[in-house]
Amino acid sequence: MDIRRLALWEGRYATYMSNDIFSSLIEDQGEVLLELTSRTLSGARINALSLPYFRGTGAGVISDDNGEWWQGSQALYQAGGGYFTFPSSSGEHISSVNTYWTLRRYGTEEDYGGVWRLSEMKSREEGNRYKLEKIDMLLPGHPVLYTAIRITNTGAETLLGSASWHSMISSPLLETGSSISSNARYWTAYALSRRESGVNRFLPGMVFDELKHAPLVRGGTADAGYVPPPTGTYDYMIGKIPEKGTLGWAAVNNPKCQLLYFMFTPHIDDDDVFSFPNVDITENYLGRMDAPWALFDGATPELRAVTLGFNTGPKGTRNLSLEPGESRLILIGNGFISYDNPRLGLGFYSTEFTDEGIVFKRTKSWALLPADHKFTALRNLSSKLFGQ
Repeated sequence: MDIRRLALWEGRYATYMSNDIFSSLIEDQGEVLLELTSRTLSGARINALSLPYFRGTGAGVISDDNGEWWQGSQALYQAGGGYFTFPSSSGEHISSVNTYWTLRRYGTEEDYGGVWRLSEMKSREEGNRYKLEKIDMLLPGHPVLYTAIRITNTGAETLLGSASWHSMISSPLLETGSSISSNARYWTAYALSRRESGVNRFLPGMVFDELKHAPLVRGGTADAGYVPPPTGTYDYMIGKIPEKGTLGWAAVNNPKCQLLYFMFTPHIDDDDVFSFPNVDITENYLGRMDAPWALFDGATPELRAVTLGFNTGPKGTRNLSLEPGESRLILIGNGFISYDNPRLGLGFYSTEFTDEGIVFKRTKSWALLPADHKFTALRNLSSKLFGQ
């Protein structure tokens, strides 16, 4: 087990954590998860997450001479990777992704032998006062980054917002023939917003039960879970996580490289843990033609990526409510493994949650993601660190 601080670019720092099979790298600026790394069967180290070509390396978009190219958006300036958003994705107010976080402590964990880091950020903006505390943890033998985020309303009035976690994925994990899956149902595709330049592939406003039967704009249906050759389209879809079940999850499976990325979150509310109701998927198959996704507005798209996420509602909604002084906890796991079973390259039919971890099955074939899917170790550590 290893944990250490790194200087990346000028004025920008990160924390590296690793065990024998897996590593992560989290930047202080916006608390962006830059790397989630595992090894392929042939020995190469692969980052499951996408860091777009246009990602800025300066102190911030405001001080960058080319800031207008990023539309003056700090979120676009440090786009990619995995990131938590609260209280909204709007750049008009202080949010979790457009500000600098402070690393408070890091160390080793005695009960389970893991390593952890504790960070926080505060907003003192009028009408937008809150504090976020975040624990990231690795356990021995688990190719999973466990994350706990505690949201506290530090203002004198009710705080309304929308929370989300998103992970952007691209090559080499994502390629033609990869598959996208989730236990969410009742999907809906959304039209492009006014600031987005692109073309929809799937018909907005229609509800469909499974990703396999997504209605097309041109008529008929297609499998939204199959990654096609570049289509020049951009689609955003939301599905409901079933009420019955212990986890909400979404996955990307690369059959050629035999790699599986799996993100999961508890779907059982208790006194202090908030449960995400939705999974969302953004499929950008060279379909964004606005800067910085293209070199200039209307130019050739430069990025092919899929973004998986959990959210509390569509963009612009404010359906997470916190009373003054109230705190809620959010738990998320990000796992990434290679598997030595070619039959799973055809996809898995079911998931089973065991004491050893999460089992992916296809008839008699299976693969195991060693994981603490009940978040027992993380809950135990959270009660200690957040209680101090």
